[in-house]
Amino acid sequence: MTTMRKRVPALAALVLLLLTAVAALLPLRVSEPRPASAPVGEFSAARAVARLDNIAKVPHPAGSAAQSQVREYLVGELRKLGLRPEVQARVAPSDPDGNPAVVGSVSNIHATIPGREPTGRVLLVAHYDSVPIAPGASDDGANVAAILEIARALGTGPQLRNDLEILFTDGEEQGLLGARAFVDAEAGTRRAADPRRTVVVNMEGRGPSGPVVMFQMAGTGLVPAVRASGAFTTSFSAAIYDRLPNDTDLTAFDEAGMRGLNFAFMDGSGHYHTTHDDIARLDRASVQDMGEAALAAVRQLGGADLSQTGPDATYFSLFGTVVSYPAWLVLPLAVVTLLGVPVLLWFGRRRGLSPGGAGRAAATFPLTLIGAAAGGLAGWWVLSLARPDFALGEGSVYHLGRYAWGGVLLLLVLLVAWYRWARRKASPLDVVVGVLGWFALLAVVCAVLLPQGAYLFTWPALIGTVVVGVTLRFTAADSPWRAVSGALTAVPVVALVLPVVLVLLPALGLTLIAAPLVLAVLPAALLPGLLEPLPSRRAVTAGMLAVAVAGAGTLVVGTTLDGYSTDEPRPVSLGYVLESDTGKATWVSLGDTSQPTVGKLLTGEPARYDDRVPSLGGLALANGAARTAPLDTPSTKDVSVAEADGVRTIRVRIQAPADAHTIDVHADTGAHEILDATVEGAKLAGGPKHPERGWGWSFSYAAPPADGIDVVIRTRGNGPLPLRVMSTAVGLPNGAGAPAPAPDESWASWPSVAGQTFVVRTFRL
Repeated sequence: MTTMRKRVPALAALVLLLLTAVAALLPLRVSEPRPASAPVGEFSAARAVARLDNIAKVPHPAGSAAQSQVREYLVGELRKLGLRPEVQARVAPSDPDGNPAVVGSVSNIHATIPGREPTGRVLLVAHYDSVPIAPGASDDGANVAAILEIARALGTGPQLRNDLEILFTDGEEQGLLGARAFVDAEAGTRRAADPRRTVVVNMEGRGPSGPVVMFQMAGTGLVPAVRASGAFTTSFSAAIYDRLPNDTDLTAFDEAGMRGLNFAFMDGSGHYHTTHDDIARLDRASVQDMGEAALAAVRQLGGADLSQTGPDATYFSLFGTVVSYPAWLVLPLAVVTLLGVPVLLWFGRRRGLSPGGAGRAAATFPLTLIGAAAGGLAGWWVLSLARPDFALGEGSVYHLGRYAWGGVLLLLVLLVAWYRWARRKASPLDVVVGVLGWFALLAVVCAVLLPQGAYLFTWPALIGTVVVGVTLRFTAADSPWRAVSGALTAVPVVALVLPVVLVLLPALGLTLIAAPLVLAVLPAALLPGLLEPLPSRRAVTAGMLAVAVAGAGTLVVGTTLDGYSTDEPRPVSLGYVLESDTGKATWVSLGDTSQPTVGKLLTGEPARYDDRVPSLGGLALANGAARTAPLDTPSTKDVSVAEADGVRTIRVRIQAPADAHTIDVHADTGAHEILDATVEGAKLAGGPKHPERGWGWSFSYAAPPADGIDVVIRTRGNGPLPLRVMSTAVGLPNGAGAPAPAPDESWASWPSVAGQTFVVRTFRL
């Protein structure tokens, strides 16, 4: 057999794989931003971004004066569009049974575009508050502006069948407060009778760039809207998201029984929740992508019969469209796939396939998955030690790609080493069947435990067994096509898994890079057969060494040279704590003394503040003594105490300093049991005694009113109830010697101990 005859199939398979990868990644392209001169019925990123100076120029957290200005602007713009917006001011609790519970004063903006023959309503949602330290251009100002542009575009066309309601929520950053307030306000109304006829289209941003992804579907029957949007999607991402400690406004609507779609762009997470989430860094292409996707989804939902829900489904993007099938098929398909493997072994035994060789390959394949996971975890551990600034950013680095490439190159070396070992007592086709056996097994496991993600294993295993069977049936034992059949079976894996890996990378960052690396093993494990036509084992060994050096070098050089600039500033952490009971002032930080500018202030040993400052408890913070600054402190008034049957009812009005965006209240449960509480009319659950914990019950209030919050606590215990109250305000105090970050530095992402002042005071009631 000539060398050329061996190489032609390998080259053909490689070309097919490359074409498959290109086609699979098409849905991840971002749209070209449309100019302000675009047709009136189309979405224009230029028209949307032009509004951002009035929405995301400065930080505007819930309750701030800047947010009031944004609210006035949005109400005015909705009126210009011919709508009748209303501002819904409420006090809303987020998880009133939690500890700490979160409560806040919020003001949602709501407007309705009536439909001609409504079967339900479409609720188009974005939150108009920002975190306290960030202008919030991408999170979520761009999407607020996009909704205004969508409403304008819809106004130029025919009336939708269904009602379209626009909702700008408040207090999302503090605990989805606005969304929960909206749901609570509608409880018991006509609309709440059948929440399934409400479909929410929620728009989010977790970075200033990237393609739009529909990463979560709540409820059923919404695949046509996703297909119309053109956004990349996968039910696997929804399954993963449900298991992460993350929430968006859609969480509140989903809990109320409403259906919905969650859209977001997520690249550039190093800017997320920072002072540099600004208009200048916002990618106009991402704004266009989001606007087009949301507009198309709204138009489809606006004309659909929203009384029809349909069955639960598995769904995923494939070559620019969305494939879906009923969820009840997931387990039967996985079982058929698993049964297909022994059938293939039986069929192939007389055609050159070795069950023993396939079994040995299957027995060792998990080592590659373990190696990928261990490599990802160990890599992040080493990086966080070498670069503490990476850990301060929670793995959201600016140049994620170079670390991903380094990991992938080392992963390839691991896979080739495993393949060469497996090939000692197995043919290339035996190794492929061993890997496909794992795909089939994982398909069944996922069908039971994670059914939304089972398709990632089911279809590659099913198609792969067919490809191998056809190869065995129609090729001779010495055919070069047998050697590269693994690459052919990799085609469906590349089509399905590669886009998911690329979506997970920016969403999870370096801290969880092990997850996408493990997924990347799956398509890569079927590729080493392409090395078969190489002239010698020495060539493969030399290539492995070169790739290993390139991978390690990419990581080392990237880590060493990954610097900062005014466009990509270094995160630093510094907060100021004033314990007004003692007059003690302290600098605290999540970083260490290696931080520029602020590190010199951290002269003490890292310490925990569980008792002194309970809101900062749970972590050992770097610290240093600070000068005491003259600051306003939390205060109380209108205190009254009544006692009956051993239960004390304490009524008090707690005021925060005028510049505070949050106030935290902690009760000492060492000698007291908190039965329940009411904060500004919102009922909160209590908590038992915890002799081992000083401050075992607490709540946080976002956007406290200037005249304070009314608190009623029912407690059982001896003596006065100690309350430790902490206010949090943006900025470091004048007169304390606080340094300002250099131009190439910025405060670390919120929420964290970064650029904020904490004032603590204890009351005994």
